[in-house]
Amino acid sequence: MNILEHHIVEIVSVEPYLAEWTRKFPDEFVSVVMVANCWGNVQTHQQTFTVNQWEQIKEQGYFMG
Repeated sequence: MNILEHHIVEIVSVEPYLAEWTRKFPDEFVSVVMVANCWGNVQTHQQTFTVNQWEQIKEQGYFMG
């Protein structure tokens, strides 16, 4: 399976993600619901990222998936 760019069309919500497993890591996590376009296929995605990853994704306008 190839990894493709998913370009963000709309950010629906960004909330802190506080699941038990995240306590093992020093980073904070966020749960993001967004609409993304991948080669004309527009879908809603729910993804979990570290705060640093999310800031970089917002800046570049896409995530790899």
